[in-house]
This record gives sequence, C-alpha cells and structure tokens, in this order.
Amino acid sequence: MTRAPSVSVITPALPSRAGLLASAIRSVADQTVPVVEHLISVDVERNGTSYTRNRLHLAARGDWIVPLDDDDRLHPTFVEHVTTGVDLAAVDVVYTDCRVEGRDGWTPSGPFDPERLRAESYIPVTALIRSDLLRDLRGWRGSSACLNGWEDYDLWLRALDQGARFAYVPGEQWTYRLHAGSKTLVGEKGAR
Repeated sequence: MTRAPSVSVITPALPSRAGLLASAIRSVADQTVPVVEHLISVDVERNGTSYTRNRLHLAARGDWIVPLDDDDRLHPTFVEHVTTGVDLAAVDVVYTDCRVEGRDGWTPSGPFDPERLRAESYIPVTALIRSDLLRDLRGWRGSSACLNGWEDYDLWLRALDQGARFAYVPGEQWTYRLHAGSKTLVGEKGAR
C-alpha cells in the first residue's frame, strides 16, 4: 500500500495581518486531505519573507512543502488536488491555477513551459514543493539577491536549472489576494 504524502504548510506572517492570517489558518484546517502541520512565523523584526520561509521549511516534517502567504487562502481541495492530480514520484513541484482578488485581468499560472518560465514569472509561490528540492536549493534567497525582488521566481529558475520536474494541475485551488499592503504590489519593505 502506498503511503499518503506528508505535506507541511508554511506561512510567513506580518504582525499587522492578524485578520488575513486567521483566514489563511482556517483554509488549511478545512482541507479535505489533512496536512501534517501548519507552521506559522510572525516576522515581528521584519527579517523578510525569504528568511521566514526558510526557517519554517527547515523546521517542517513533511516530505512536501506548501508555502502559503498570510494574505492568501487555500481552497478546501487544494492538498487533495495537488497530491492526487499527478504521479508524485515523477515530479518536484506541482502548481495549480488560482483565483485572483484585487487585480482585474491578471491571472498567473498555466501549463508548464520552461521557455515561458525563463521569460516571465507566471508560477506563484503557492505550490506543492518537494522538501528535498528546497533543501538542495537552500530555499529562497532574499529580495535583494533576486531580479525585481521576486524570491519565488528566483526559486523556480534555480529549480529549473537544477533539473526539477514541474507539473501543472488545472483548476483554481487557492485564492491570491492582492491589497494595498501586498508585497506583490509594494515590495518587501512596503508590505503591511
């Protein structure tokens, strides 16, 4: 009998986002396939998202990691969708479509295409990532070390260069919430 994949969700949070974080926590608790753990760290000292994610993924027990920002939400079937929609033995990263709130006309994701990935950042950070891959890549690099400060894009490019296998499973399985204090819109220093 095949063992069910062990999934850890990691959430870096800002102190000012308690309401958003509560919604993210509920979305993890409501999964149809439970996770091993949901690790959360509130970045009181403002060390940065990459620093906080790295601390969390190194502490995680799961064979797979799902980064979930404090201002986003998983749909109830996210973990089920990404762990049953592909052969996990044949992939290192699994991502889905997302519903975008707060930015009309913009929809990231789509079928995996290495040339497209090298040309544009179209895979958001919320994905299923093999823990070993994150450790091999030494996790996320800080914003200052990345093109446009895009830590997730930098991670995907380094994973691609290392030969990581990506899989796209169609269907909106999480909500990407953009707001006035969203790092996507205002950068690391302006996020609130």
